[in-house]
Amino acid sequence: MTDSTKTLCPYCGVGCGLEVSPPAALGKATNRDSQGTPIWKVRGDKSHPSSQGMVCVKGATISEPLTKNRLRYPMVRDSLNEEFRRVSWEEALEKIADRIQTVRLSQGADAICMYGSGQFQTEDYYVAQKLMKGCLGTNNFDANSRLCMSSAVSGYVQSFGSDGPPCCYEDLDLTDCAFLIGTNTAECHPIVFNRLHKHCKQDRNAKMVVVDPRRTPTAEAADLHLAIRPGTDIDLLNGIAHLLMRWGYVDTQFIDDCTANFPAFAEVIQHYTPEVVARKCDIQIDDLETAARYWGESQRVLSLWSMGVNQSSEGTAKVRSIINLHLMTGQIGKPGAGPFSLTGQPNAMGGREA
Repeated sequence: MTDSTKTLCPYCGVGCGLEVSPPAALGKATNRDSQGTPIWKVRGDKSHPSSQGMVCVKGATISEPLTKNRLRYPMVRDSLNEEFRRVSWEEALEKIADRIQTVRLSQGADAICMYGSGQFQTEDYYVAQKLMKGCLGTNNFDANSRLCMSSAVSGYVQSFGSDGPPCCYEDLDLTDCAFLIGTNTAECHPIVFNRLHKHCKQDRNAKMVVVDPRRTPTAEAADLHLAIRPGTDIDLLNGIAHLLMRWGYVDTQFIDDCTANFPAFAEVIQHYTPEVVARKCDIQIDDLETAARYWGESQRVLSLWSMGVNQSSEGTAKVRSIINLHLMTGQIGKPGAGPFSLTGQPNAMGGREA
């Protein structure tokens, strides 16, 4: 077999498309790693909608770990004081099933739980939940995305009534203002960043604002870097909202038709004057005003954030503060605009949906 197979990279939240093919092909040299071990060939899938054939170093070398220090067969030990010993799949599965039945019969089904991952496919999630809920009779199934993404989930649900980012990867090519906060996209989601950076270089009118206390590779590529004091994200976001309202960059028709409780929000942000925000965030008033002006004058604003926002005691409030900027300016529900949460794994949302 020499034909390539299409698959997905399991690492970050982009889920880049890959094409993999066997090490050996008729008339071609065998593909090997630096130790001479034959490994599968990997290349980007040009037809994939998010990555468009691009691949980072992690995706490009995804086949190399398959032959290095991998568990190739089941290993069992009866106590922590013993060494692992190799067993057959039949014996391993029988031990697992016996242990599950022992716990279920002696302590009840709710003594059993399963913890999944955002690297599961949606079909994997579905079968796992069938096992736990339909077969064993317990609701104790969860996935790590409910922890790492819980702030974004709650923010979306509280603002929109649904856990669903209203954006897509094509928006990266259409935005004229990218507002990145709490994300070092260049290193953590490199294909997203490469696609966005390429767009910004081609469209010289497009702006990139990066909010990060550190000067990361992402910040180095920004038109404006706001190195705020850690923990002052909400102050900054409400300060931008204050200026947008002061300068009249609000979509009153969208607010009237599609939102609720704007007067209460306006009452809150009136206290976040540029002087107060600049002092709290430890930034220049001019930079704060520039960020607000970029947002207000742009036709398509796309915000992107990740764990720097979500992993916080105020994570949900920060997410809602980002979304509020989109709602007050009508920057949502159109190409190139909206609040875009960058997940840590390619199917983080699949676990919540299943």
